[in-house]
Amino acid sequence: ATFAICVAVTMRTRTKMSLASQQYVRMQADVEGLRNTNQSLRLEIEQLRTDPRTIEVAARSRLNMVRANEIVIPVE
Repeated sequence: ATFAICVAVTMRTRTKMSLASQQYVRMQADVEGLRNTNQSLRLEIEQLRTDPRTIEVAARSRLNMVRANEIVIPVE
């Protein structure tokens, strides 16, 4: 009976360890993805602070801004 209990406990522990290991691997991949996203956002922030062309593109696409000498003709 003691042997059966030991085997059952060992099997349960191995199953939990395997699941925890799989979760750890998934979380590592998530963290790496978030690091990449953060790096991209840092680069975009830096460009928006310093690059006039990037600022203009963002103003046009995100804020629908135009230059003072441009004429906007709405198309439906």
